[in-house]
Amino acid sequence: MGTIHAGDFMRRFCSNLGMNNQAVKAAQESVQKSEEFDIRRSPISIAAAVIYIITQLSDDKKPLRDISLATGVAEGTIRNSYKDLYPHLAKIIPSWYAKEEDLKNLCSP
Repeated sequence: MGTIHAGDFMRRFCSNLGMNNQAVKAAQESVQKSEEFDIRRSPISIAAAVIYIITQLSDDKKPLRDISLATGVAEGTIRNSYKDLYPHLAKIIPSWYAKEEDLKNLCSP
C-alpha cells in the first residue's frame, strides 16, 4: 500500500457532484499544489475543502452540505480545512482558473 494523497479521491468526488471538466482539472491541480504546504489534515478533508473552494470560484456553486454528502466529510471538517488552506489560496489555485481578485471575493474563514 502506498501513501494516500488527496488527489486520489478527486475524480470520484467531482463526478459525484457533477462538476465540469475545467473545475475538475483545477481541483486536481490545486490538490497537488496543496501538498507542498504543511497542512495537517487528512487527504480526504483537503480534497473536500479544495472542491468547496473551486466550486465557490465557479458559476456552478455547490452548497457545503452537498460537498459533505459527496465526500463523506463533515461540514465542520471542510470548514476547518478551508481555514487551513485559505492563507495559501494564491499559491494553490491555478491562475488560469481564478484571478487574484476572484480569490479576494471568497468569504474569509
